Amino acid sequence: MNRLTKAAIATGGAAVLLVGGAQTIAYWTAQGTSTGTDVTAGTLTMTDGTCGDWTLDGGGPVTDGIVPGDTVTTTCSLTVGGTGDHLALGEITVSAPSWGEDNALTAALDLSLTSATLAGETLALPLTDPVPVGASDPLVVNLEAAFDTAAANDTQALTAALEDVTVQVTQAHVVPAP
Repeated sequence: MNRLTKAAIATGGAAVLLVGGAQTIAYWTAQGTSTGTDVTAGTLTMTDGTCGDWTLDGGGPVTDGIVPGDTVTTTCSLTVGGTGDHLALGEITVSAPSWGEDNALTAALDLSLTSATLAGETLALPLTDPVPVGASDPLVVNLEAAFDTAAANDTQALTAALEDVTVQVTQAHVVPAP
């Protein structure tokens, strides 16, 4: 191969290398580490409470026994509390009751939550807007047991002893307006 050809090939190869290298851009980089801080979750608690005596049709005490079509009510007092920047109550529910003995009368009673107050404020049930809760607020729930009008004769002379009913509050997230 002639010297001129070899020089041309070498020059072309060098030009290709220079053009390829010219497209590579290098930036400086650096990194550092930031130390994090703690974040703590809030709480939602409720203490066990007690229910009062049954009253008949929203009035006086039950004296001679209930009959189909009657409604008896009781009031249960508990304490609910919580911590958290955006903590509120979103729902209050009651479980199916636990009776001292299951019988035809307990099967004919339909227990439901009728009203509630939190820290003395009456709540509209079901809750449509979140309700702020403090560190320790009294919660009073009113329960109603309706005696089914279709109850059969086997419900006569029986006792329905309410052992317990679980009241549950569910947290809602509320962000205050700026």
